[in-house]
Amino acid sequence: MNILKLLKNGEKTALIQGNKRVSYTELIEMGARFGGYLHSEGVRKGNIALIFVPLSIELYKAMIGAWSIGAIPVFIDFSRGAKFVNSSISRLKPDIIVCDSGTKFLRGAFSKMRKIKMAEAEKLGEFFEAAELEESYPAIYTFTSGTTGIPKIAVRTHGFLINQYNVLKRHMDFDENHIDLGILPVFTLANLASNMTTLLPERKLNPKKLARQMIKEGVTRMICSPALAGNLLKHGGLRSIKKAYFGGGPVYPSLLYKIRNEADLYIVYGSTEAEPISGIRWADISFIDREKIADGAGLLVGNIAPEIECKIGKNSEILVSGETVLKGYLNGIGDGENKIREGNKIWHRTGDAGYIDKSGRLWLLGRVSNAITDENGTLYPFCAECILDSRFGIRGAVLSLGGKRTAVIEKGAAQSDEILEALKTQGVTEVLTVKKLPMDKRHGAKIEYGRLKRMLKTEKGDWN
Repeated sequence: MNILKLLKNGEKTALIQGNKRVSYTELIEMGARFGGYLHSEGVRKGNIALIFVPLSIELYKAMIGAWSIGAIPVFIDFSRGAKFVNSSISRLKPDIIVCDSGTKFLRGAFSKMRKIKMAEAEKLGEFFEAAELEESYPAIYTFTSGTTGIPKIAVRTHGFLINQYNVLKRHMDFDENHIDLGILPVFTLANLASNMTTLLPERKLNPKKLARQMIKEGVTRMICSPALAGNLLKHGGLRSIKKAYFGGGPVYPSLLYKIRNEADLYIVYGSTEAEPISGIRWADISFIDREKIADGAGLLVGNIAPEIECKIGKNSEILVSGETVLKGYLNGIGDGENKIREGNKIWHRTGDAGYIDKSGRLWLLGRVSNAITDENGTLYPFCAECILDSRFGIRGAVLSLGGKRTAVIEKGAAQSDEILEALKTQGVTEVLTVKKLPMDKRHGAKIEYGRLKRMLKTEKGDWN
């Protein structure tokens, strides 16, 4: 078994980036020859290859090359900073680092990278036939902060990825006639397995430029964060979209209302460790459901995928188990905090709070760690965030500051007295404004409550 066996040779365009495009035959050959180059550099089955290449055609070439010789690609979120990157490298000890012409000059910023032998992403060697691997053989190592914030290494095997792809096909449209916008690498892998054409953004993501290219290429499907979708909408990039799937952060109604009715819109909920967990078509969310969201009931993320089990644990935390849920982390580091064993069954702690309604649909309440518990009870972040989005079309957060439930919004977003009136059911008694709310660097879709608290602490003193 090897995930590469899913790829089909042919002259159909596999990937487009800027003015460059490669067919399936070209991509497979480039990958196999990059595998030959890695082999000539001493890389063998079981070796770990750190991929320090941005989202690009070269990224997929590097992955195919590693898989062809049985090496294991590893991905680290470099936006987390030097300390995180260096500690991740120390834990995994990669045998080689793959850099392109741009990132090879950046590796000097990370002390641990300088000690790793470098392979150049642009080089090619002899064609290397895809190795036969066991179903349980690791395909990708990914560092994830998980529930507790301690970096863990998620291990997705060749068998797991193939099974995940088969499950995704049952829940999403992977018709090979689609041209897709590829932002999330795991979904682009599924595109390649489905013989689809994928448009990749240029290395420095420019929403205005990307929107123009989407129209030019006739992109019909997209899977991306709601933040990127909002930026593309501003520049008219969604005109040719027939189906759009949103995830990677809370998908609020205000964005979906703005997108034209001709596009079929879907909300997808999942994570590195469990994909998919649930999903729902926007058109299937009733008026009553939308009113509940506007009243602070949380975010509806739909029907639970039949391939998994889902239940609500302590502190309303969503727990999942099943065939597309990772059973553990590399060497068991992180299992104690994130996995719950009940007999032969392992439940994954998502770190998200939620509930299952009478119809069996899943609702999100926000991160368990961001909940406020005081004399008024427990308030979860999405309850307030949904009210602000639905009634004002703005982004905002609610946290405990100096013993008060405090709403934090961006300057100029709305009047404080209107916000207080709307959030009085949530026990909010104070409104603060900031120039810009801190968002996650990966998707730009989730408010980073920890960073926001540190910002407010420096401005207003102690908080609790």
